[in-house]
Amino acid sequence: MELRDRDGLARICRFRNVETPALMPVVNPNKIVISPREMMDRFGIQAIITNSYIIWKTPRLRERAMEEGLHRMLDFPGLIMTDSGTFQQHVYGDVEVKNKEIVEFQRDIGSDIGTMLDVFTEPHFSEEEVKRAIDETARRGEEALRYKGDMLLAGPIQGSIYPNLRRYAAKLMNRLNFDYYPIGGVVPLMEEYRYSEVAEAIVIAKKYLNPSKPIHLFGAGHPMFFPLAALLGVDFFDSAAYIKYARDDRLLFPHGTVHLRDLKYPPYFSPVLERYDLGEVKSMPKKERTRVLSEHNLYISVEEIKRIKQAIHEERIWEYAESRAREHPMLLKAYRKILRYRRFLEKFEPKSRKGAFFYMGRESMQRPFVLGVKRRLRNFPSRRMVVELPRPWSANLGTIPKDAAVKTPFGEVPLELEDTYPFAQSEFPWDEKMNVPENYESVSYEEFDVAKIRAIADFQFGKGAADALFSGKIKIMKSKNTGKIRNVIVDGEHVVSLRAEDGLFTLKIHGAIRLHRVFEFPRMRIVVDPDSAEFNRQGRNVFAKFVLRCDPNIRPGDEVLIVDGSDTLLAVGRAIMNCWEMRHFTKGMCVKVREGIDRPKSGLVK
Repeated sequence: MELRDRDGLARICRFRNVETPALMPVVNPNKIVISPREMMDRFGIQAIITNSYIIWKTPRLRERAMEEGLHRMLDFPGLIMTDSGTFQQHVYGDVEVKNKEIVEFQRDIGSDIGTMLDVFTEPHFSEEEVKRAIDETARRGEEALRYKGDMLLAGPIQGSIYPNLRRYAAKLMNRLNFDYYPIGGVVPLMEEYRYSEVAEAIVIAKKYLNPSKPIHLFGAGHPMFFPLAALLGVDFFDSAAYIKYARDDRLLFPHGTVHLRDLKYPPYFSPVLERYDLGEVKSMPKKERTRVLSEHNLYISVEEIKRIKQAIHEERIWEYAESRAREHPMLLKAYRKILRYRRFLEKFEPKSRKGAFFYMGRESMQRPFVLGVKRRLRNFPSRRMVVELPRPWSANLGTIPKDAAVKTPFGEVPLELEDTYPFAQSEFPWDEKMNVPENYESVSYEEFDVAKIRAIADFQFGKGAADALFSGKIKIMKSKNTGKIRNVIVDGEHVVSLRAEDGLFTLKIHGAIRLHRVFEFPRMRIVVDPDSAEFNRQGRNVFAKFVLRCDPNIRPGDEVLIVDGSDTLLAVGRAIMNCWEMRHFTKGMCVKVREGIDRPKSGLVK
């Protein structure tokens, strides 16, 4: 996996020439309605999943697969994953193939990702039954790993409805170091709209699985659940829903399912339905109608994945998932269950985003991002007075008490953080008002600028940052157009620039030197190995495979100090991953370096 874009746990990655999040339509080689080649050419599908057990037990398919190879047989040049027959074993009883045999068969027919014959667990199973199934799955997993060859092998995470057993399974399978991790046993839960239990299964698995490995949600083919799953970092969805629902004359939409007989005004655009009058579709022969509705369902599913990717790119996946969750009570219940894990999720949250923080409802204030904001606000002692002000706060500077805090939905915020994300970049559905007590000493413009840069430093980098950065003769440079602070020079050295978009600092190399001198190891540090160190000194980016250790408090988007094994400062840059991810990814950039110690960049932000 190579990380390309992200918003919290949600991510856009490159995996074997497939961009994730990705949909893997299920292809039954005995009942092909839309050919794999057509899926690629018309719908942009990059990966499919098919059942190796069906191929194995069907003589003509088995012979073709062994002779031609899976890709040629299905006429699909993209990524092909194969399932093992686990679900058939669960539904119909014992299958005619053993674990070793089906793994070797998948390998020999050229599957890109094979699946071991794991043990399915149902919601009604007891804890003892589920525990035995997990242990047997792990035993079979060890066996399967010995016979997979060069094929990637999937190690499913079972656990039924028991969070403690999901945790146990994730830890156990992670230790076996599979290439790919599906979360299994969720189809019965999805069918019963038990979305909160599915969501909890995902987040528990994410806590204990290697973050550099793909996460697949087995059988979660309805687009209404895609946003919540992607929010939690699911990379792949497999879907037989597009064809199964079509056979029942049901149409998929992001908000739910509509039966063809009840459809008069399609709620979402579909080029498939645009080609026909709805009455014409309803009167089609069964086979033709199934084909048309399958195309529609596949199109809607693919388009929802695109909307999710755009939301990740724009760093608004939380707003998107929260708005989608309000379209079904059980989805909202699942969203609320996710918020119980906000302390874990906060480790992936940046300090700012590209767009404003949008309030969507009371759940918005429980997002993990808000938890991080409130934690950083604790760096500031309580202020003598709390006032209410309309934005921009400094427009009322001559009438504001000295040492005041402003009452906001995020809590009491020091006046000096008026331009800092999210306080100036947030939208709430209520009016801001002015409420200032009488008889006070007001703030002067001269002292406000210095107080402002000090407050931002402590809010962004932690307590003590302001003393480290701004001890000396301070020169504050402002934009000629806006009058806002842009650069801070201390003792003739450019230490920070203030970003206009989020009111946070970009750290310059001289600022990095000051923080490095004062902050104890490993605070803000990323330690790289000697093979990378010399390149980083020259201003080259840091790649994850060269990271030896790092500050566990680093979040994506943080300003960071790159050092060698002896804690010698090499460079300053901006993190793309958190520390946990840096330690596990073996591909891709993890820090965008701004300046190396040997090649500082000159120039001030205007």
